[in-house]
Amino acid sequence: MKIFGAKFVSWDSTNYFSSKEENFSIGDRILVEHTEVNDIAEIVEIKESNETQLAELIRHANDKDISQLKKNNINNDKILKDVKNLIKKQELKMKLVDLHISFDNSMMVFSFVADGRVDFRELVKNISKKYKKKIRLYQIGVRDEAKSFGDIGECGQVLCCKRFLKTLESINTSFARDQQVAHRGLEKLSGMCGRLKCCLAYEEDAYQELLTGMPEIGDRIKTKSGEAEVIELMPLKRSYKVKLDKDQSIIIINLE
Repeated sequence: MKIFGAKFVSWDSTNYFSSKEENFSIGDRILVEHTEVNDIAEIVEIKESNETQLAELIRHANDKDISQLKKNNINNDKILKDVKNLIKKQELKMKLVDLHISFDNSMMVFSFVADGRVDFRELVKNISKKYKKKIRLYQIGVRDEAKSFGDIGECGQVLCCKRFLKTLESINTSFARDQQVAHRGLEKLSGMCGRLKCCLAYEEDAYQELLTGMPEIGDRIKTKSGEAEVIELMPLKRSYKVKLDKDQSIIIINLE
């Protein structure tokens, strides 16, 4: 059976739905029943599954549906401003990012960024009392915030996460070491979100393959000219530089 993964907004997690029909494609806007509300989402994934306990995908969303959703969310900026004032008044350590109001106008979902856990129970009560809707607060990371709003990267293009990345991979400093760019420093390797750039992952598999059989920087090896220390790797050339102990001269060793 086909199941359909969809997101209500870019920063939301993927939710899965079943349908008796299968004439849906990635990118389609759909009307679904989710957590006791009817809402509009965009299909981001289609896969086969035997899971049966899934919410129902009702139908394709039409122009009238999309127009209604936009109408529900037309005053979001003002609502966000008001709720930010409530957060400030309650001295909560959280940054409000975005708001989504459901298609049936019964639920508000706020996204926020925070360093740790936040007790926002009183905040939820106050928001619900003021707007007479169900309230959900959804904590996201700074990378999700960048994906939601976008920006221009050092390359001069709109951020990859905003433009085409559907999922945000885990990026770590080993990628920079493998690609011999760690010396540039975290400031140069960080994106607009302050985390390591997503593009470090694009060629990581290729670098892992190229590094196969190569030593680590700092390794001690024996060469025809004597003992030496590995000081630099050049994976694209399948070679590395070593410094000889006897005279401190540098030679290049080719693996091929």
